[in-house]
Amino acid sequence: MNIYANWRWLKVIFPFLSTVILLLLGVLYSMDVLSSMHAFTEAERSYSKAQKQAVLKLVEYAASHDERDYQQFLFWIAVPVGDRTARLALNTIPPNLSAARQGLLKGRNHEDDIEGLIRLYRNFSHITYIRKIIAIWEKGDEYIAELETVANRMHGEYVSRRFDPATQEARLVHIKQIDIHLNLLEEAFSFNSERGARDFQHIFMLVMLVITLILTVFVAFILRRKWLKTEKIANILRISEERLDLAMRGTSDGLWDWDIQAKSVYYSPRFKELIEQDGEKLLYTPNNFVQYIHPGDVDLARVAMNNYLRDSTSFDIEFRIVTRTGKLRWIRSRAQSALDSVGTPLRLAGSITDITERKMASLELLRTNRALQMLSRCSEAVNRTENEYDLLLQVCRTAVDVGGYLLAWVGFAQDDEARTITYAAMASDHGEIAPAEIKSNVSKDSCPALQAIHSGAPVIVSGRELDIQFLSCLSDLQRENCYGAICLPLRDKGSTFGVLVLYSGDALSVSNDETKLLQELADDLAFGIVSIRLQEEKRQIQTAVLNIAVGVSASNGTAFFEQLATNMTEALGGSAGFVARFLPGEPISMRTIAVVMDGLIINNFDCILEGSPGEKLITVDSFVVSEKAFMDFSHSPFLRVLNVQAYVGRRLFNSKGDPIGLLVVLFTEALKKANFITNTLQIFAARAASEMERQETDTRILDQASLLDKAQDAIIVSGINENILFWNKSAERLYGWTQEEALNSTINFLSDKPESFHAATKSVIELGEWSGEITKRRKDGSILTVESRWTLVRGDDGHPLSVLAIDTDITQRKAAEREIQHLAYYDPLTLLPNRALLIDRLHKALLLGCHVQHSGALLFIDLDNFKTINDTLGHSTGDLLLQQVAQRLASIASLNDTVARFGGDEFVVMLLELDTNPTQACIQVKIIAEKILSILSHPYEIAGLEHHSTSSIGITLFCDDRDPVSELLKRADLAMYEAKKGGRNAMRFFDPEMETALIVRAALEADLRQALRRDEFFVCYQPQINNNGQIIGAEALVRWQHPRLGIISPADFIPLAEETGLIMPLGKWVLETASAQLAAWASHMETSELTIAVNVSVRQFRHPDFVAQIKSVLHFRGANPRRLKLELTESLMVDNMEETIAKMIELKSEGITLSLDDFGTGYSSLTYLKRLPLDQLKIDRSFVKDVLIDPNDASIARTIIALGKSLGLEVVAEGVETDAQRSFLAQQGCDAYQGYYFSCPIQIKKLEAFIHDNLCIANVSDP
Repeated sequence: MNIYANWRWLKVIFPFLSTVILLLLGVLYSMDVLSSMHAFTEAERSYSKAQKQAVLKLVEYAASHDERDYQQFLFWIAVPVGDRTARLALNTIPPNLSAARQGLLKGRNHEDDIEGLIRLYRNFSHITYIRKIIAIWEKGDEYIAELETVANRMHGEYVSRRFDPATQEARLVHIKQIDIHLNLLEEAFSFNSERGARDFQHIFMLVMLVITLILTVFVAFILRRKWLKTEKIANILRISEERLDLAMRGTSDGLWDWDIQAKSVYYSPRFKELIEQDGEKLLYTPNNFVQYIHPGDVDLARVAMNNYLRDSTSFDIEFRIVTRTGKLRWIRSRAQSALDSVGTPLRLAGSITDITERKMASLELLRTNRALQMLSRCSEAVNRTENEYDLLLQVCRTAVDVGGYLLAWVGFAQDDEARTITYAAMASDHGEIAPAEIKSNVSKDSCPALQAIHSGAPVIVSGRELDIQFLSCLSDLQRENCYGAICLPLRDKGSTFGVLVLYSGDALSVSNDETKLLQELADDLAFGIVSIRLQEEKRQIQTAVLNIAVGVSASNGTAFFEQLATNMTEALGGSAGFVARFLPGEPISMRTIAVVMDGLIINNFDCILEGSPGEKLITVDSFVVSEKAFMDFSHSPFLRVLNVQAYVGRRLFNSKGDPIGLLVVLFTEALKKANFITNTLQIFAARAASEMERQETDTRILDQASLLDKAQDAIIVSGINENILFWNKSAERLYGWTQEEALNSTINFLSDKPESFHAATKSVIELGEWSGEITKRRKDGSILTVESRWTLVRGDDGHPLSVLAIDTDITQRKAAEREIQHLAYYDPLTLLPNRALLIDRLHKALLLGCHVQHSGALLFIDLDNFKTINDTLGHSTGDLLLQQVAQRLASIASLNDTVARFGGDEFVVMLLELDTNPTQACIQVKIIAEKILSILSHPYEIAGLEHHSTSSIGITLFCDDRDPVSELLKRADLAMYEAKKGGRNAMRFFDPEMETALIVRAALEADLRQALRRDEFFVCYQPQINNNGQIIGAEALVRWQHPRLGIISPADFIPLAEETGLIMPLGKWVLETASAQLAAWASHMETSELTIAVNVSVRQFRHPDFVAQIKSVLHFRGANPRRLKLELTESLMVDNMEETIAKMIELKSEGITLSLDDFGTGYSSLTYLKRLPLDQLKIDRSFVKDVLIDPNDASIARTIIALGKSLGLEVVAEGVETDAQRSFLAQQGCDAYQGYYFSCPIQIKKLEAFIHDNLCIANVSDP
């Protein structure tokens, strides 16, 4: 009843309220019209006054010829001219409001009247009498324009003194006629204005009366129909229900209604479509929907519902559902409840909305950011980790902890027929998992990991249809929550050797950018694995060399070869191996000297080579059978029983190059490190051949004493009194003394270290024999190392008679061992210590610092722009540059310091014995660092050409082992990057704030990679003005509108873009934007002759397709090449001048203008400058800033302008901020200017308005 009564009361007062509102609106409209007319009238008065004064001053000027009268005329005529400009701007489509306001201000209209005048033109010009008075005013504009024409001609004739009195008299008559016409128009304006205002008021009152009458009739009609509405209530209710049903069917949301007391839930048809449920049933139990909620979100949904029922808080949550067919969807559920009198919920109704697309987009962005973080962490792990398993585990843990994946594992492909993948490391959200295998029954068609290995490309599997074998590494809960996997191949030199697999708990929709980032992570991981394995292989070779040196040095005869065969088999990882001599005769056969099987020495044997593991050595010097070796021994049951899968062999040669024997090693598994095995086997072969030849020589000496002189080894017999009794020809060749010189001399003249001789002599007397390595002296004074075997010769009575010594020259073998040692710890290109040796010395320095009162420092050196030199001039030039850098660094280091090549173009200098006082130590390091900066900045002479390079140095101090080696290297690295950021060719000491800055920089780099795709960049333009004040063009300047940080300075992101290579797509985008703007300007007369200057980086210019890219962009955009100006930097003149000139000539042939930007701040070689096909020089703002107060800057500016003029180039000055600067430069002959004095960089709409205003000013001032 209350609602009905209120409705009845509302219908009673409705007509009155409507009438009042309409009348009020009419009054407001009338007041707006009258207010605008008032402004119009005031403007007309100002207009009339100005035109009268203008006529008066023009008449006075005709009589006086006084320039001041003409200036007064221009002052007054500006009022009607400004009004005319405003009307022209308002007549454009769309109206140019900014130009209209400026015109009205020039017309000296009151600021409060300007908006009224604009509204009059835009909103009320359709009113008849207003249209008439506007037409009168526009007619007056024609007379004003005529008056201007007369004045301009009169002034021109007076200035040139070519006026004719008769003509001037006729013009005075003409001026008076114009004045008469304008006065008549003023009277017509006043008449029509007053009459129109009265008519408007009369019409307005009549309209208001009619409206009131209509509303009254309408209200009566409503009251009359009131009683009819009661009969239609039932019909309206039915229609409402039908409409609700249609709305439910038409909406994209699913609706539900839970009757809590009845314990039933109603689901709309759309609701059932979302969960893909069949059947016509509409009512369900509350638990019916719970079965569709994702297991991971069930608790979330229940807690939210319970909180809502308990506290009546808002129910608005997002969660996942799994449809009947297994699809994963994200939904948003919202609800409201109906409560009883005590606040207990009786009914709960709400909706679900499918937000899968939005959620997937959000998750994609999140995954891309996570991928960037994972890539950064992986790169750090590769650089810092030396153990392969630790590296793999760190990457897997990063994928789980940072990437949010359920589980990650790394596996390596096996070469077996079963195509097995062996897990190498694995981590999940439950922690580390023990390795396992994917077995052979998984075909590559059903296993994504095998597909990735075979194809060498990423494989992405979405949904729940994953092979059960592929999911065997997951727990039951993880398998239930797994909705996809990403398999990333691990590649090296064109082949795939493993795979990184990531399991996802969300439906995968991986973008191309994320896929590229993840594959880049996998490539970094593959590089790290290969690097660690190479280091491990080097260590194994070193160990093998030590085993040879230590293991067999104390043995001789048969024991020597048994020990060598044992060490060889163990070092190579074989199951069996043997050393054998070739036997004379046919067929070729052999006799083993030592045979090892499963670590045990077995009996020797003779056999024919054909059909044996040494058969291949009949025709080749060495061989490797990496797999399926059993196929070569199908006829040998003995070898088949051994299950031989691979074997290697090598012939042994004596010093004459004749084959004397062979080495063979058998393996029960396929070979994985064939290169390591062949290299190591060569070392064993050299040692075995040497010993085999020596033993054969000893045998011949013992059998035939007459043949001793023919032995390859030096044979010396000395008596107990150490006098030499026998000296063979080899001893002559080896030591330089003839038999005559050596015989009867004491053997001590060979001694380099007497104590070694005495120890060997004592041993042979006591034991009867001695063997080992010993240093001896040649006749020329040089020292050599020999392998010597001493045997005590006794008489028949057992008393010692003499000592037989057989010396073998092992100089070459020792040199080979030293070479291997050198390769392990020194850089082969620069011959400097490598990273491994530097870290070893740094460890020792830190330990020594705990006991010695000294401190040290690390100087991390990186060559600036080395990549550009390497890419443009070739790797051979880059290598020569690195060698010269190494020589210069080594020249300034002391004996206790270490200069190492860390990798690429990075060097590290470790300084020791610095002052313990940190301040004094910093001073010492700074002096050395400044010396390094200086010496590395000197020109480099390479292949007859001069090249330039600088360096950036990061410095950190240390005194003991409190900080680990990795942390010290990281600090020096951070300080080096800070030096680069500060402008390069600089040094920086480590500051903890650098780590924070690095994190910020990494985030900015990640945002920069996304900025182009998100369209966050925009282009501003800074006008360029000539000496006549006319705009001749503009420079395109890119700006970054960061969504969170706002406008980011180009000084912050342009260097980052250069460093990361993003300058290429960014520069192309700016070029395309500028070309499109030129094409748009070409259709307008006032902008068709303007140019746009675009900055080009060195990296862009050096790209092989740069010129073709420029042509393509101009052609695609339809821009005129003659209107495009490319601004190049002086750094182009450093290298490859011929290529630079060729590209510039090709660009010039297209009509493109070339400008040299920031001239005088870089490599300003006049020799190169005169060869460059330039059109323009730009004076850098650093010279313009103080040109009026600094004589040096003024002199530089004059010189640049004079140089430009002498070369026939246009000269433009940047950074002009005052009229005094412009005047000075103009006096020196500068052609154009750019700077804040004229305009700051502005967006295109403001630039076009600026161009329009500039043209208007030029037209007004043009006589």
